[in-house]
Amino acid sequence: MITQKALNYGKVLNSLQVKKEVMDATDKLLNDCSPLIEVLENPVIKRKEKYAVINNIFEPEIVNFMKLLCDYNMIGAFGEIKEAYDALLFEQRDIIKAKLRYATRPQDVQLEQIKSMLCQKYKKKEVFLELVEDASLIGGFVLYAEGTEFNKSIKGALSELQKTLIGRWHV
Repeated sequence: MITQKALNYGKVLNSLQVKKEVMDATDKLLNDCSPLIEVLENPVIKRKEKYAVINNIFEPEIVNFMKLLCDYNMIGAFGEIKEAYDALLFEQRDIIKAKLRYATRPQDVQLEQIKSMLCQKYKKKEVFLELVEDASLIGGFVLYAEGTEFNKSIKGALSELQKTLIGRWHV
């Protein structure tokens, strides 16, 4: 869940028209380098030194914003802020965000069919589809979109069968 504070920061980034590529690169840098977050959040380290680190590491387009986050001790919330930014960007561009967990990667034709179905169902122009391999599904897939789960996995079918059999046993 995105907090109001993160949403407000996301709106600022959106109004500044920071490129998605810059946001993704910044997020990756912060996720891959936890000591960087520790340095930027450390109250013992002087602002001037933190600013020098920010100037040297981040893209010029986002430097001032990162300094602002540093000043308000919000560096650790960047992931949530990026999530809010992405949601706003997708909304503006009429894009739906979905996640597909699969046991075996679907063929490109199948992925296009899934995207087409989502565009029609949710009346969107485009789909941003996150693909995640999950061998525990045994076969099939689970699709998440707009708070809805479409479970077409063998694991899901077995779970439903188990519920049905347990229900009959207790009658």
